[in-house]
Amino acid sequence: MPLDREKNSLLLDYYGILLTKHQQDILDEYFNEDLSMNEIADNLEISKSAVQDLIKRSLVQLNDYEKKLKLIAKDKKLDLILDDMKKENDPKITDFAKKIEKIK
Repeated sequence: MPLDREKNSLLLDYYGILLTKHQQDILDEYFNEDLSMNEIADNLEISKSAVQDLIKRSLVQLNDYEKKLKLIAKDKKLDLILDDMKKENDPKITDFAKKIEKIK
């Protein structure tokens, strides 16, 4: 599974709470703090392959959550709709878009 850092970091933001604390910590260090697998392994005193396996399994979980729940896809669609609403000349529509945006 290719490691698209931006996509995986986004998956972690949306669904990370559903992972164990251990999974969250390792993925956060890898994708957000930009530590290498070797650095993480050294810090935790485990093998690099254990880190690699955990990252791989966790990403499968995160991708599975997105396939089922589609929160990221829905959020992107909502952003497009809000952008269109803000371009409208009707003040009621643009005001409504701003209110929705505050909720997000």
